[in-house]
Amino acid sequence: MACRAGFAKSAHAFRYASQRVARIPAGGCYKGEEVARFLFVCTLALASFAVTPVSAKVLNPEQAKREEFKPESFTCPLTGKRFKQVVTHPHFPLESYPDGSHPGDEWIDTQIPECPQDRVPILPDYAASMEGEDAGSGRLVYHTYTAEELARIPGLIASEEWADMLGQTRHQRAYWLAKQLGRPSFDRFELLVHSPWSAENDEQKRAALEVLISDLPAIADDLDAPPEYRVFARYYMVDALRQLARFDEALALLDLLDKQVVDAEPGEDPDWAYARGEYSLQQARAIKLKDSDRFAIEALDDRTAGRLCSDLASYPAMRGPNAARSCKAREERLAREDAERGAVRALLDDRAALDMQCDDAAPDARDAILDEACRQALHEADWAKGERLVREQPEQVAAICEAAAEPDRNTVQVSACTSYDFTLGYAVAELLDADDAAFAALCDVGTQLGYGAISHGCKLSSERRDYRRAVDLWQDQASLRTTCRRDRHKWSGDDYEHRDHAHFGSPAMRRKTARRPLTGSTVMGKKAHPIPVRSIAQPCPMPARPSIRSCSPCGPIAAE
Repeated sequence: MACRAGFAKSAHAFRYASQRVARIPAGGCYKGEEVARFLFVCTLALASFAVTPVSAKVLNPEQAKREEFKPESFTCPLTGKRFKQVVTHPHFPLESYPDGSHPGDEWIDTQIPECPQDRVPILPDYAASMEGEDAGSGRLVYHTYTAEELARIPGLIASEEWADMLGQTRHQRAYWLAKQLGRPSFDRFELLVHSPWSAENDEQKRAALEVLISDLPAIADDLDAPPEYRVFARYYMVDALRQLARFDEALALLDLLDKQVVDAEPGEDPDWAYARGEYSLQQARAIKLKDSDRFAIEALDDRTAGRLCSDLASYPAMRGPNAARSCKAREERLAREDAERGAVRALLDDRAALDMQCDDAAPDARDAILDEACRQALHEADWAKGERLVREQPEQVAAICEAAAEPDRNTVQVSACTSYDFTLGYAVAELLDADDAAFAALCDVGTQLGYGAISHGCKLSSERRDYRRAVDLWQDQASLRTTCRRDRHKWSGDDYEHRDHAHFGSPAMRRKTARRPLTGSTVMGKKAHPIPVRSIAQPCPMPARPSIRSCSPCGPIAAE
């Protein structure tokens, strides 16, 4: 999952994106199986909570105990009394909805510790959560109130405005308090965007959405974020306006944002990086259907919408009042698009006749079917030219690709530069392999999850380093035994269970599935392709040359 993955695919489309990704070990030789197990475990954990968002929930003690979510200890800022609360919840971070939430995020209020006596929330420190050894784990660091803030809080919670807020979600109240105390814009942004997700009723949702619409522009402008994000963050307002049935305003804002020119970094395509076009298209469909459901069918990605429309029994809470009508509209749209694709394919089958039609008819005189067929034929021809350029004139490719920034490349250049960038990634990896300082400086988690030659080189170099470490460890059996026994929690899965990584899946379910090989899974109500997974708690045959994608070198030690 890339840190730059689509705006519509990430709850936090810049710095926080990597924090919401699963805590997959950065080193070691068990990446492949941990990814597979992570996906399987997340699904099972959410299944135990019925998967479908229903109403605002804070995990009760019975649920927390069943999932082995360990409570953390907190001190009430005003009374000094200690209390314990679970602050993690199961969710599936590799899929998201138009408001930025993930499956399972109806439980997100669990993340806000609340003093039992006076209901004062302890605010998360999102910036600090992305630093230190737990960065990327999904675990939050919590703010310690300053003396000045502690002096102000009693007056704030004694106000009528606070009293009126007590019926709102925890994130909504935490946002209000953070706003009064002048907390950093990033913290306020996170709390503001999260606040509607856990609404228990229409009044809570309406209040949270209205505050989001009124406050988000000023916060977005103040964010220490890439300039383009100040535009993209406002798309959350489009979704909020749609949910409030303010369709004309939503469509007007969507049109305005789509026309905004963004100041992206050189060589980046901002629309592609944040998937603005796809998100806008989906929102426009839902708005034109006047669908105010939180999970408006046409505002969702096609896979999720298909599940909600075809499997009525599994997702009742996600199907709002407009779902049946929107599912019918989606079915009609898909049938229409399928017929149009068939007509385009028919034209493409006779390329000579198509070329004549494309030459005879000016672009503005073609119907939609002919225009699309001409576009695809031209694209295929240009792509083939780029491939020939790589084969026949490779010395020109580097000059072309270095001169043309990625967003400005035509199809021929994109075709040729795809091979060039891939080759360049290997060259970067070779340099990084020989330069530890450069690898440490360039290849952070965000870069390795990104795109381009540097990201490709970092990923390749990281895999090679992991492989070399595994080989070195495998060849020194005495050191292998010592390392495996000393650092068992780092490779056996205990790290996930004992360091409360429940934010990304259930430890209970992980423990149950860790002791047997898994051969397949049902993912979000849909049968997945079989995924062979070998438990790292089981011994595995020691190959002559260990593979970083097979099993842990510590596996045989576990059997002793």
